[in-house]
Amino acid sequence: MRNDVPTKNYDAARGATKNDAATKNEFGGNPTPKEFQSVPDNYGNTHGAAKAVMAVLAASLVAVLLFGGALGGTGTDITVNISSTTVSFYEISYTIELPADASGLTVAVYNSLTRQERALSPGINSGTFKGLGADRTYTLEVVKKAGFGETVYASKKLHTMKKEA
Repeated sequence: MRNDVPTKNYDAARGATKNDAATKNEFGGNPTPKEFQSVPDNYGNTHGAAKAVMAVLAASLVAVLLFGGALGGTGTDITVNISSTTVSFYEISYTIELPADASGLTVAVYNSLTRQERALSPGINSGTFKGLGADRTYTLEVVKKAGFGETVYASKKLHTMKKEA
């Protein structure tokens, strides 16, 4: 026995079926796409995330500015002079002049593949970095390591000679 006969479910007082129930014979129409899924909000709550990122960046900047001087070195300026450099196929030679009050300085030559360092003493320092690659750019720097980083006092870009084929 089927219960979809309108006379069985008909409510005469309201003029409709009981409990507003639709019968199997009634067609409600095709549903629209919004009834199946809502449109995703790809831009929802982006302002809150941006504010959080900006707050973290601002706090990091303040920390670097406040504590950077305490962690970074003595704060005294040292005059370093890279007097001369000589470049060959696989070597870079240098002469560096340091003042008498300079201590803890090193000279480094590096590129993206390699790094070599040597300690420096007050006065005139000369030396050669060997075993470098031909036709490559290197950076020669005088640095002082302190705290979590290093302070660069002098820097020079050098390119080794190209080997003829």
